[in-house]
Amino acid sequence: MKISVYGAGYVGLVQASCLANLGHDVVCAELLVHRLDALAKGKTPFYEPGMDDLLTEELAKGRLRFTSDPADAARHGEVQFLAVGTPPLDDGSSDLSYLLAAADTIAAHAPNNSLIVTKSTVPVGTGKKLAARLKSAAEKVDRTVSFRVASNPEFLAEGHALKDFMEPQRTVFGVGDAHAEAQLREVYAPLKLSADRTLVMSVESAELAKYAANAMLAVRISFMNELANLADATGACIDSVREAMSLDDRVGKKFLNSGCGFGGSCFPKDVTSLVKQGEAVGSLMRIADAAAEINVRQRELMADRLLALLNAEGRKPADTIIALWGMAFKPDTDDVREAPGIVMARKLLDAGFSVRAYDPQAEHTGRAELASNVGFSVAATAMQALKGADVLLVATEWKEFYAVSPDEVARTMRTPIVFDGRSVFNVANARSAGLRYHAFGRMHA
Repeated sequence: MKISVYGAGYVGLVQASCLANLGHDVVCAELLVHRLDALAKGKTPFYEPGMDDLLTEELAKGRLRFTSDPADAARHGEVQFLAVGTPPLDDGSSDLSYLLAAADTIAAHAPNNSLIVTKSTVPVGTGKKLAARLKSAAEKVDRTVSFRVASNPEFLAEGHALKDFMEPQRTVFGVGDAHAEAQLREVYAPLKLSADRTLVMSVESAELAKYAANAMLAVRISFMNELANLADATGACIDSVREAMSLDDRVGKKFLNSGCGFGGSCFPKDVTSLVKQGEAVGSLMRIADAAAEINVRQRELMADRLLALLNAEGRKPADTIIALWGMAFKPDTDDVREAPGIVMARKLLDAGFSVRAYDPQAEHTGRAELASNVGFSVAATAMQALKGADVLLVATEWKEFYAVSPDEVARTMRTPIVFDGRSVFNVANARSAGLRYHAFGRMHA
């Protein structure tokens, strides 16, 4: 099948490469020249395990090509996936300008009766707006064509996106007719999708399903962070509380870790967008709004507590080095958008302290965010970041951090103060090694 994909960002590139791997003839449109240059060399412009190999393979087989001309992509596909950015506007609502611009190109050049599929996360009702835009744009260029619109939201988690695509937990088809459903089933036929995990629904329901999933996970994280803060104040241990909760089958174990908050390109943006969508139709999303507010506060709380400690001890910023382990918002990615480590580092740097950061994949993206700050530097290894430091701040739970013993940390640092935002260290081992250990909800473990 001939397929077009608009946007070679995270979602679009995974979609295009994986569809090519399924045997489809895929053209992917991307306007950013520097991204196209990297892609032409088989280099993914972000870190995702396995992506470079998959991209190189599909380019070599000729099943995937890239173009800087959206009209070229529009002329190619019988099914066209929109995976362009929908960044937040100043008020938190979603910017659909890139999606609507792609619709104008499709209306002017795509084959008649093409299926236009939103892969980007878009507000409920976008499918109707897209259909209206396609119709009006086609009329403006005197084309007598019709298009069908569908929604096929992505449920990819950074760090294992390829597995999520090839072995999906669920696949959602938001369609308005049987023909659109049949075409989407044909697109994904090589995956042999499970019947009970393939859901067919209206376009509006599919649009809301993506927001609902991300908001639910965000709510769980924010609730656990509130519980951890309460545990600190009352003498409870969040680790014990979590274990008691997770043994209830209705609760389960996932997304119950407390820490310094969530980040990334999806959760913060999608939760805020959901809140704005509710406001627009008079259906207030109070729980989602609270989850977003809690997260904003949580990302700064550990830095605030650290600053309070340093000030209470009379430590001079010019003489204090803070080692930061992790700048990516989560392991197995180089994505630092809305990352707690970046938020905390800025606050510490603004207070005049030196921050020496290490991240196994996000050095370049983290440096781009923080390099203009006086006092910021990057270390080549985790232990190099620790050498002579007065404080260790753990902001990302990379596997290699778990392998470092508290004794080794204590020997390497100048003063053994540790603020563990991801519960990397065992509390008892950290304290027996002489670390002055701080972590949300674990002070009384």
